[in-house]
Amino acid sequence: MNPFILSCLVFVLSLKGWTQNDFKTKTVQILASSELFIKGDTNISEFNCNFNTLYLGEFKHVTYSKKENEIRFKDAILSLKNKGFDCGNSAINKDFHSLLKTKEYPIITLELTEITLNEHKKGKAHVKITIAGTKKEYSFPIDFFSSPTNRYVGKLKLDIRDFNLEPPKKLFGLIVIDEKIEINFDLVAEIF
Repeated sequence: MNPFILSCLVFVLSLKGWTQNDFKTKTVQILASSELFIKGDTNISEFNCNFNTLYLGEFKHVTYSKKENEIRFKDAILSLKNKGFDCGNSAINKDFHSLLKTKEYPIITLELTEITLNEHKKGKAHVKITIAGTKKEYSFPIDFFSSPTNRYVGKLKLDIRDFNLEPPKKLFGLIVIDEKIEINFDLVAEIF
């Protein structure tokens, strides 16, 4: 999932007392202590593909508007370079990049469009995710913490077939990868 979008979530959740409907801009940086990984299954075992957060080192500008418990975003896009994912060994990495069509589509984008908040440090994020040239919209729950740093935690379950991707089969079909995957994130951010 897009770390930028998650950093936007962190930023938005830390906002209090701002004028409704006025769009504001803040700068957000995802810290290296953040974690983002994709979890999947085969008919034999589980696998994780961890994203190297050093690929997220740049600052992002986030434009938002808050009205009651809803925060809307403009152009809050996080770009994840596919080559930033490491699945633990070269064979799985090769299959992962083949699945994502990395040569043709080297980036996964996540666009945060809205967050709905509640009073229990929880919310729902609305995002548009583009993988291998196909864009889909999702909503998923998030938890946020503001002490001692801004932190956003959540997971999004999706089906790779939604993006017109075919799960690879190995060893003449003896190893089959499940089409359901889970994007997990624990993002730590600084907001300026």
